[in-house]
Amino acid sequence: MTDEAQERVRRVLVIGAYGALGSLTAEAFRRAGWSVLAGTRRRSTAADVRHVDLDEPATVDAALTDVDAVINTVPDGALRAERAVLRRGGVLVNLSALPAAAGRGLRSEVAHPRGTVLMNAGLAPGLTNLVAADLLAAHPEADEVEMVFTISVAGTAGPAAADFAHRGLTAMHRHRTVRVPLPAPFGDRRCLGFAEPDGGWLETGPHGPAVSTYVCFAGPAVHRLMLGLNIARAISHLPRALLRAGSTKPGTPPSREPVAHWIAVRRDGRRIAARTVEGHGDFLLAAATTPMFTDALLGRRHRGPAAPGLWNPEELLPLPALSSALAEAGVRVTEQQLQPVKSTAA
Repeated sequence: MTDEAQERVRRVLVIGAYGALGSLTAEAFRRAGWSVLAGTRRRSTAADVRHVDLDEPATVDAALTDVDAVINTVPDGALRAERAVLRRGGVLVNLSALPAAAGRGLRSEVAHPRGTVLMNAGLAPGLTNLVAADLLAAHPEADEVEMVFTISVAGTAGPAAADFAHRGLTAMHRHRTVRVPLPAPFGDRRCLGFAEPDGGWLETGPHGPAVSTYVCFAGPAVHRLMLGLNIARAISHLPRALLRAGSTKPGTPPSREPVAHWIAVRRDGRRIAARTVEGHGDFLLAAATTPMFTDALLGRRHRGPAAPGLWNPEELLPLPALSSALAEAGVRVTEQQLQPVKSTAA
């Protein structure tokens, strides 16, 4: 960017800005000093609103004009906004936690991109990828990455979050489980396999370590129910209504439920190191980390602007580059003392 561009107020378009995650993300950018344009399917004459309907590609192209960055919080399997940015130029950060295959497929299609797209940003996936990559760099002997995502069905979320959890749990008739010493208030829990085909949204290469992902529900009663369904081989028939999230009405304060995502590396079935990503309010933390990832794409952290193409977080930015910004956002990455434990069947 030129000195003139750095001095002026940067503009960001948040697609889905009136949704549960989008509204928090828009506010995070405002606090960071950005001018925010709300991308929404609602038509409006307001100067800070742009009509974006991902089912109408023409509205996407029109909305991308004259912005420094685009944030997409809306799940769109066709990746229309991402394709538009790769084709015409610009920067886009995707927060919608689509299946990992969506990004991998798009990467294989792009031959000569003009724009830069970051997939799988946010907290989990997102920051958890950076923690995993940092652990693997410190322990190259590891042959497995173990990731546990904690979920609260009472927390702030929208339909997309429920779809994300439901998709990850119903992908198999029966998941494997593992006991993990999570920090308070979760405690020592038997965690349930989750979204195995997505591999933690972590790219380790064809000869890299395996990635095992699990989930732990904050409410013990809900968690026991999920484990019971898994034992009965009925988890694939889980009603989506059971994953209905907390209130998302406009003006409702965002929830601040505890979050403690677990990332460990193993060798021969034994944990050799582990860290947690902790804070309060899953959506609040995901929104707070997004300006950091956006700054990285624009070259305002660690090194110059990211090259055109499609990226994952761990390919773009090392964890130490975010240490001070994470602390300001209320995110703690904590080293865990652990006893080696082996995975077991459910």
